[in-house]
Amino acid sequence: MCHELGRADEAVELIGRAVEVEPQPVFHANLAEACRASGRLEKAERHARQAASLAPDNAMFALKLAAILAQLSRPAEALEWAERVLERDPECFDALLLAAGLNSDMVRPQRALEHYRKAHALKPEHPGPLIGCYRALRWMCDWSLAPSGLAELMQRWAERPDDPAYASINPFLAYEIPVPQAVRKAVTQAQADRVLRQAASAPGRFVLDRRAKDRLRIGYLSADYHSHPTMHLMRGLFSLHDRSRFQIFAYSLGADDGSPFRQEIVSSADSFRDVRLCTAGQAAGLIHGDAIDILVDLKGYTHSARPEILALKPAPLRVAWLGYPASTGCGLNDYMIADRVVVPPEAEGDYGEKLAWLPHSYQVNDSDQAIDPATPSRTDLGLPEEGFVFACFNHVYKIEPLMFSVWMRVLAAVPGSVLWLYESNPAARTNLQREASERGIEPSRLHFAGTLPKPRHLARLKRADLFLDTLYVNAHTGASDALWAGLPVLTCPQEAFPSRVAASLVTAAELSQLVCSDLAEYEANAIRLARRPDELRSMRRHLETRHASLPLFDTARFTRNLERAYETMWRRHIGGEAPASFLVAESSRFTPGPQSTGHKGWPPPG
Repeated sequence: MCHELGRADEAVELIGRAVEVEPQPVFHANLAEACRASGRLEKAERHARQAASLAPDNAMFALKLAAILAQLSRPAEALEWAERVLERDPECFDALLLAAGLNSDMVRPQRALEHYRKAHALKPEHPGPLIGCYRALRWMCDWSLAPSGLAELMQRWAERPDDPAYASINPFLAYEIPVPQAVRKAVTQAQADRVLRQAASAPGRFVLDRRAKDRLRIGYLSADYHSHPTMHLMRGLFSLHDRSRFQIFAYSLGADDGSPFRQEIVSSADSFRDVRLCTAGQAAGLIHGDAIDILVDLKGYTHSARPEILALKPAPLRVAWLGYPASTGCGLNDYMIADRVVVPPEAEGDYGEKLAWLPHSYQVNDSDQAIDPATPSRTDLGLPEEGFVFACFNHVYKIEPLMFSVWMRVLAAVPGSVLWLYESNPAARTNLQREASERGIEPSRLHFAGTLPKPRHLARLKRADLFLDTLYVNAHTGASDALWAGLPVLTCPQEAFPSRVAASLVTAAELSQLVCSDLAEYEANAIRLARRPDELRSMRRHLETRHASLPLFDTARFTRNLERAYETMWRRHIGGEAPASFLVAESSRFTPGPQSTGHKGWPPPG
């Protein structure tokens, strides 16, 4: 088939003629697959539905429709069709994997786990189901599957980068567990190479500009132009760009949720294009047609990412930033926006991109973010009125046994204290309570909170005393939220980018004393701060009275520094120089804290 040879457009035309002559279900199904391969998802859905309607007993046609609906970000409909397939064939491996993934996306880890286990029993040699089991268990805070098994799979992937069994696996999994940086780099490059190979078969190449110009055209590519943590951070950025020097284009890969976040981005960008249903080639063509100078990738390998657009090189420079806290590998992006805390200079070799180190944190924040003025009482929140409240509102998959044991020792050392956590699913709550009990802590000392609108969530954070960060994947937007609400964040950076983000944030908030060098110091500081309320009050006053002037929350200042980075990249480009790492200089009264806050030894003790 043409679409199997990378000639999807030709396949659409040829199979389309066959459907016109003889509208058999198999032709509709083949046309649906060709349309899907070429990115014509709405047309693919129509023909997949036609095939499923004409042959209602054909499980493969139903599965094809389910997969297309999943790509269209309609998980509930996709799951319904996948389950129809499983009703007819309970041992359909592909249907089990699809149903498991959809349940995971909908935060139904127990149901996802059931499907992954069945798939693993069918093909125990396939890495997908075992990795899925691990992820589902992590979302349930069930630590019965040791991370060493996942580490072995990552090592095998690093050794066999071309193995198609790993094609759909997210390399970020390697950052959730303690594995060598060399393994993380290898699996990331394997994924980048897969995308680049696919792009190599695309016809033609874009002619790229090297001229000097008065205004640079910056394109931001994201699937998160809605109420999403990335947009919570970026909300003020677009309107603050200097329009005498920059034109701002937004390219949306995601659906419109009708939220104020979406509306503000649409109104503050000079041009907003919805490319969700475009093929990679069409989206790249639009970007090139808009004469974008620097294309900023806000997705990496996260949900709904389209790295194949970057691989087509539609802009002279491509830059990774914000949405994916790790390298995308060599070849997709020329630069990565970072800072010297998340990526110390000595770690530059771990990244496929050249690094643009901002003078403060790489993470932008919204200096106008609203906090509900009606701060709820502790009683309203189900918390004890007296006693110290430790909090962690990170997603529960970030919690792992090593740090949880530290937290339980802290609770044991601070009588009357409680730990306030975010509850994403009932299984996680039950398992964390059991884990606490096994460590000698009464389960009632763990308190759980659900989701609230952002202003109300920020208001409730004021009722906590100290935010305890997780280990391998930190609080990112969550740490910014806590600091904005006046809640100090205690963190212990490890080796990789996602474990160093909170250190970057608290350093830019001028509270680098909250950055711990190892877990022993982290534990001691948590206990010490709980016993020294005056010290914590001083930190809270610092955050509440100075937040407008802190580098972390000065959005206008951040924007100027980011623009300096873009201009430096462009000067090198028009001068014929290859991308190279550089530090963005800033003349400021702000004196950075330690820029390379490390830890004593790797992996950490325990």
